Amino acid sequence: MKTRTYLFLMAAAILIPVALAFWIGVSMLLDWERESRIHRVQETARATALLVDRELAVKEALLRVIAHSEALGDANYARVYRLATRLNGNDPLSWNTLVDDQHRIIFNTLKPYGTELSARRLAYVDEVLGTGRTRVSGNFVGSTSQRPVVSVDVPSPPGPGRRYVISQIFDARYFDRVFANSALDKGWLVGIFDKNGVTIARNTGQHAAGKPMHPEMRVAAQHAGSGVLRHTTHEGTEVYGVYTRSAVSGWTIVIGVPVADIESAARTAATYATVALILLMGMAVLIAVFFGNKLSAALQQAGSVANSLARGAIAKPRPTKVDEVDALLDGLHYTSEALSRESAARQALQYEREQLLVSEQRARRVAEAQSRAKDNFLAMLGHELRNPLAAISGAMSVLDMPNVKPELAANAREISRRQMRHLTRIVDDLLDVQRILSGKIVLQRAPVNLGEVLRSCMEAKRLVDAGNHHWEADLAPAWVEGDRTRLEQIVDNLLHNAIKYTPAGGSIAVRCTTSGGKEVVVEVSDTGVGLAPELLPVIFDVLVQGPTSIDRAQGGLGLGLALVKELSALHGGRVSVHSAGHGQGCTFTLVFPLIETPVAQAEAAVAPRATLDPA
Repeated sequence: MKTRTYLFLMAAAILIPVALAFWIGVSMLLDWERESRIHRVQETARATALLVDRELAVKEALLRVIAHSEALGDANYARVYRLATRLNGNDPLSWNTLVDDQHRIIFNTLKPYGTELSARRLAYVDEVLGTGRTRVSGNFVGSTSQRPVVSVDVPSPPGPGRRYVISQIFDARYFDRVFANSALDKGWLVGIFDKNGVTIARNTGQHAAGKPMHPEMRVAAQHAGSGVLRHTTHEGTEVYGVYTRSAVSGWTIVIGVPVADIESAARTAATYATVALILLMGMAVLIAVFFGNKLSAALQQAGSVANSLARGAIAKPRPTKVDEVDALLDGLHYTSEALSRESAARQALQYEREQLLVSEQRARRVAEAQSRAKDNFLAMLGHELRNPLAAISGAMSVLDMPNVKPELAANAREISRRQMRHLTRIVDDLLDVQRILSGKIVLQRAPVNLGEVLRSCMEAKRLVDAGNHHWEADLAPAWVEGDRTRLEQIVDNLLHNAIKYTPAGGSIAVRCTTSGGKEVVVEVSDTGVGLAPELLPVIFDVLVQGPTSIDRAQGGLGLGLALVKELSALHGGRVSVHSAGHGQGCTFTLVFPLIETPVAQAEAAVAPRATLDPA
């Protein structure tokens, strides 16, 4: 069924009962129109009261800014005067006064600062300072302006010093702005009255300021905060007087609308309604509602599908039996499917782009880190090669000297041999790293007593250390399958690092234990310089070093721990490090698979666990 058919049936259902309901509708419309007009006036009265309250609230807030200002606390009255003038915006219909607790008028912004003002007792000062609350006055004649005015009076905060009352004075004409912002029809009368029923301002001119409110209206306003009173004004106009009282100021706002305006509007509305009712409305409300509901349900379903489309969901519409709406629903459904596919593709593309960006940024950071590591490595390599070569060159110069003493020649040869061993170690480390990275290193596996390896390496290092450190050892026999030479290389690198980064007088401890009968755990601890937290995750990477002195006295290429990690992995083990931070020392932990003790060794006498004496 077409939409126009629904509408035709609805119109027919509306027109049928018109003749029966017309006279009831007109009567009700007259009353409704009258009440509607009065209700609008009531809303306008409340809105006007809110506008007045807003003006007072804004001014009160500005007064509190002045009352809490540093200038007032310092009794810098000239600065307070400038602040008040600036906040007031040089408004000719509003100004400020400042009075202290001795009733001295400090200034009035109507007068230049420094103008001598007459002193008199001001009752409101004691009231405001006594209560500590803001006061909104009634109508009075200003002593300086000699015009009808009202005021908002705010006390300064309590304190040990002098206290003040800062006031905002409003000329009666100030409220013409409020009337201009109110939705007032031509011919409406608006007045603002204080708590005593005295006129503050009227939109017909300020000649009425200071005059009393209409007696009937005053009685009505005293008994109720808001209402409507039909009465005759001082000018002789019969009006509906709509009044409301402000909870903020206690003032009463009254809007008077001529009775003729209200009644004529109702009669005009009734005339138009009569014509409309004859043509368009009737008693067939139930039938119209039925067909209207059908159409409304169809349109609501269309709206629901449209909302689903906005959320990105796909909703399968149900037939509504309204051809146009069904066509619309089908179109929305197809559109939602297309948008869903497009959104999914766009999200996938966005995700891929974000992943590429993250990958590119990660690769850039890695490349930058590798570049820095390469530069540091080359610099350190040059340093490491230069020092032994310089020592060898010096020793050769000594040997070339004529008549060199035998002991001096022997010392030169020892220096050359020691530096050659150092160069050999550097080259061996470089070659080992290259072999490991290229996968060319081959282990000569055999059962090895790891405790014995640790003991022999420690004894060698203690001789080299020459008593500079305190050594401790707790070494249990533990057998692993591996290459003894490479295991010695692992241990030697860890002990070398411990000696290098532990100041003289520090301690180095080595422990070898078994864990659960399946693993060998080796710990090499020192009391040296420790490691920063940011170095712990990367300390086993190639070319990474711990802290070194500025003169590179300790040396090192950053290869030793990388060799330890890779050689441990080739033996099926792992290495880790723990450090509490700078100056807290380090503990390197090696873990290898434990094997059974070889038969020949098991039959031999088992030596007690070895413990080296401190040196």
